[in-house]
Amino acid sequence: MIASAYPEANRLAYRIRTALTGESTGLETAKLAWQQAEAVDRANKALHEALKLISDGSLLDCLLLENNHPKLLETARSLDHLTVADWKKRCEIFGWRVAAPLDHESVSKIQTAIETQSDLKDWLFKQYRAAVRSKNESTRAFQIIELIAARFPDDANAQEEVAAKRAQLIEQATAEIKDATEQLLPAETPKAIAHRYVALGLPLSDCHDATLASTIAEAAADHLDALADKVRSVVDNAKDLTESTNWREIESAYLACDYSLAINEARGELPTDLRDEFEKVATQLSRIRAKYESSISIRLAIIEIRAGKENKGKPVPIANRVAKLKSLESQALKTGNQIPGELKNEIKSAYTYARRKRLPLYGSIAATLLVLVASFLFLSNQSQEREAAESLQAKALAALQATEQSGNTSQIRTALKTWEEQISLAKPDSSLANQAALLTDWLALQTSLETEYEDSIADLEKLASSTDALKNAQAIEVLANDLRKSRADLAPDLGQGADLRLGALLADYQERQAADLDKNQRELARFERELRIAANNATQAKSRAEFERLQTAAEARVQTLNALLQEDFAVNSRSQLTPLLKSVTQQLKAIETKWAALDNAWLQLAQTKELTPYLAQLERIHSFDILPAEQKTALSQTLRLKESFSNLKSSQNLISNKEASAAFPANQSYLDTRVELSEAEQSYLTRLQELDNFANVYQSTVQYFEGNAEPQSEYRIYLVEPISKSDSEQNETSVTFTFNVRGFDEFGNPEPAPREIQFISRADGSFWGFFYKPSTLSPESEYYQRTISNTLSHLLAGANRFAILDQLTDLEKQTDLSPAFRVYWQQQFINFTKLNSWKWGLALSPSLKKHAGMLDKLPNAEENERLWLSIIEQTVPSPDISVLAKEELGELPRKEITALSRLYQNAANGQYLLAGYVLADGKLDLLDDTDPNTPLWSVNALTGSIDRIQENRQLTPFAPVLIYSLPGGDTPQKQLEKAVFASGLKLREPPYAQLLPALYK
Repeated sequence: MIASAYPEANRLAYRIRTALTGESTGLETAKLAWQQAEAVDRANKALHEALKLISDGSLLDCLLLENNHPKLLETARSLDHLTVADWKKRCEIFGWRVAAPLDHESVSKIQTAIETQSDLKDWLFKQYRAAVRSKNESTRAFQIIELIAARFPDDANAQEEVAAKRAQLIEQATAEIKDATEQLLPAETPKAIAHRYVALGLPLSDCHDATLASTIAEAAADHLDALADKVRSVVDNAKDLTESTNWREIESAYLACDYSLAINEARGELPTDLRDEFEKVATQLSRIRAKYESSISIRLAIIEIRAGKENKGKPVPIANRVAKLKSLESQALKTGNQIPGELKNEIKSAYTYARRKRLPLYGSIAATLLVLVASFLFLSNQSQEREAAESLQAKALAALQATEQSGNTSQIRTALKTWEEQISLAKPDSSLANQAALLTDWLALQTSLETEYEDSIADLEKLASSTDALKNAQAIEVLANDLRKSRADLAPDLGQGADLRLGALLADYQERQAADLDKNQRELARFERELRIAANNATQAKSRAEFERLQTAAEARVQTLNALLQEDFAVNSRSQLTPLLKSVTQQLKAIETKWAALDNAWLQLAQTKELTPYLAQLERIHSFDILPAEQKTALSQTLRLKESFSNLKSSQNLISNKEASAAFPANQSYLDTRVELSEAEQSYLTRLQELDNFANVYQSTVQYFEGNAEPQSEYRIYLVEPISKSDSEQNETSVTFTFNVRGFDEFGNPEPAPREIQFISRADGSFWGFFYKPSTLSPESEYYQRTISNTLSHLLAGANRFAILDQLTDLEKQTDLSPAFRVYWQQQFINFTKLNSWKWGLALSPSLKKHAGMLDKLPNAEENERLWLSIIEQTVPSPDISVLAKEELGELPRKEITALSRLYQNAANGQYLLAGYVLADGKLDLLDDTDPNTPLWSVNALTGSIDRIQENRQLTPFAPVLIYSLPGGDTPQKQLEKAVFASGLKLREPPYAQLLPALYK
């Protein structure tokens, strides 16, 4: 549902007043009644809920409810208009939906509670800060700051906080919907989450996240399907719609469905065929209701005829009431509605009643006329009698009176001359004498008036023919009106020549006046046209300087046009052009406000220190409709990469090697993290455990005697089994005993059977043969069981990264062990590290890799597995193996791995931060604390991607410039210097320089 689509309450009140004034009826007025009733029900429900919140002591929740669209108290006051009673009566008469009474008491209590709260703004900010501090009230915090911004629109901080919170909630909604989509059994469905956030008034549809967009689209589609099902239900129920059926129920269902479509703005989304069927239902209902309401109107007119009617306290003539009834009857017949028989009878009865009411009036008029006729006849008889007695006097008087009525001076003079004798014989006070005297005086007056009339025309001629005639238009018009009045008193046969002069004079003056008026009107039209052009150009200005220039031109024309409208000639245009002047002024002010807001937005952009607010500010600037096209294009290129900015660290990995990148996850310590083995590594180590060739090998020291009491040579020999000695055999000259010895051949393989080696001790004190000292477990086997097995177990259980390096270092120290044994295990452990050289640090130690290369020149370890047991190797060690056994790595590999791994880990733990932005001319504007030698990233104007800034690379204007910030705030150069000092290694030189992450090169 689209909350903003609810009809405004003041608009509803205006439409109701209009409907009452015009006595509107029909289906559209029925829809209006339905909207009013729905609005009142919704307002009453919200008022009851708000009052309950106040009763529970939650004024804040009441204010949040009141602030929802449409605003509760404002809506309630608008719905409680002066025509509520008349409208209710009208709804009851025509069968429309009657609205419930508005809850005035709740409105008063809520308003009182709000006004009682002292210092409302500070109190709301305290509630907002408390909500912000709470971890689980981000939604409530947004509602509170939105309430503050609505109640105090001049608070710029509140407005900015609303925008920030809105952006935060949109990101939160996107994350929640993504989590719910990825979960198998989410606690809340993605659609429910989207509906919850849309109910807050958040513009989720503006977000470019694909998951969010698809969720909103699915929810909208489900809602549209539900509305379509309601429409189909109405259409199906209306298939057999007639006047005889229960059309009122179908009409109610139609009005409810039409209201839902209107507030959801979904009518245009319905399928075309379904929308057409729905319109057909409306047409059918409109016809039925028109016939129904026509009958009601006719009956009301009949009641007015019979009961009488008053309009503003005055009785309405019965003829008007009858005319109204005839009009309604004619209208019903013209629209094709048949008037029922019983209603026709009522109409005839009303007409009969009206005629009876008019008859007494006609009788009184006739009686009055009869009385007047009789009186006239009586007076006429009396006059004839007097005329018979004074026939000559009467004829003379009649002749003079006749000429007087003609108003012709020549006829009056002739009549006076003709009846001169009778006039002289008439009595001084007789009618004839008085009439003659009257005519004589009138003739003298006419002569005087003619002279005055001609003199006035001469004066008018002087004034109208002067150069200032048009400026004296008012005086000329007054004089002309006086002449017209004077001419009305003058006889028609006098002043005819003066009339011609006056007519020509006024015609010439009016012609000049019309020409001047036409000139002024053309000038007025020209300035009006120029003003419209200037205002239109100002609206379409592409820069602030261009707008200010056009604004100045438009304001100058506003002043000129306003001055012209004060002139008399513009009186007819004043009502038409005054709104234009006001509109243009408001338009210019609105655009000026937009430019000021845009300037402020640019200023805020320059002051932004973080990437997310910077991108949010870019979006705000991008929304300005006055933004020049080239700037809008540049901003669009950057905003299309908004998601890429959030994923920049993964897409712009500074560790190019994938294995190295996997070895250095962010926010971890490479040296302290215990290593998890792969299946190949586990198999490799398991193979090296419990090897009989190493675990159970014995040794004995062999002394070789050739007569002397001192042995000629002495060496160590490895044995498969412990030595056993036979019992001694003694004779007169010597003692002989035998050693049972099972050793290894020259290939290191166990001998098939023990050998019997005799030793002879002569009586003369000489010794002959090989003497084997008691056998013990070999030092190699002891070392294998004590150290190597422990290292293997330790590795299988999850060892640290230096476990192998420690083992190699310890092997170097075991100089008493067989060189072949030591070299063999060096091969085994280093080959193990080759399975994942970055995991175990081999890739980070050039010295260790060099040693590995020397080991690679020997046969594979599998071929050397028994070499250390060879009887030849025991007596004459291989020179290559001896040299490698004496090669010492020492602490150098540990230093190398430690120094380089810390550089890699710092690179992985870093993050991209805002370092400035690109100016409109493509140059960089960096923050004051940005090191100029530090690598920078921005939007490539050619590829449209985020790349590292290089020399002569074209950048997108206004795009953010990013720096990769390392932990601790050090620059890569400083960190490298510290690593060199701490390790003592020349990390800037080969071979270390090639191993450094790209950030340090």
